[in-house]
Amino acid sequence: MPDGQRLRGQLYERRQVAEGWQYWVGLVLWQSPDPDRSEPGEYRAWMPAARAEPVPGTDYTGVPSVYLPQEVPPPAASAVQPEPATAWRIVTERHAYDSEVKRTTAHRSDCWGAREGEEVGSEDEARTAMARPGARGCVLCGTDQSLR
Repeated sequence: MPDGQRLRGQLYERRQVAEGWQYWVGLVLWQSPDPDRSEPGEYRAWMPAARAEPVPGTDYTGVPSVYLPQEVPPPAASAVQPEPATAWRIVTERHAYDSEVKRTTAHRSDCWGAREGEEVGSEDEARTAMARPGARGCVLCGTDQSLR
């Protein structure tokens, strides 16, 4: 813990990530379902392995481990390749009345996630919209990748 405390928990899973390992741990802490009583309850979270240390004498061979794939397989030859977009739709989402940042999302015009918004006909206009503060591309139609 940041203040030097040490807690003992249950290790449920370990997962290899790009930065190292993450552990899925459970800690029993006090919880208060209402103000008149407290009871023990388990809190589970992922934590970096660097923040954990093994309990002496404990066997961890049975803990499920998920490893990163050694190599990413190439896409199948029959993978569907979308047609290049010819028009885009720029959607400005609702925002707090006192906020100057308006979240903008750029979509292909045929994306089912863009039911409304301003249609623009050039890729330059779509890229200009993506340059606005708080703007993002759509993960459904791939503009998060194609308009970077």
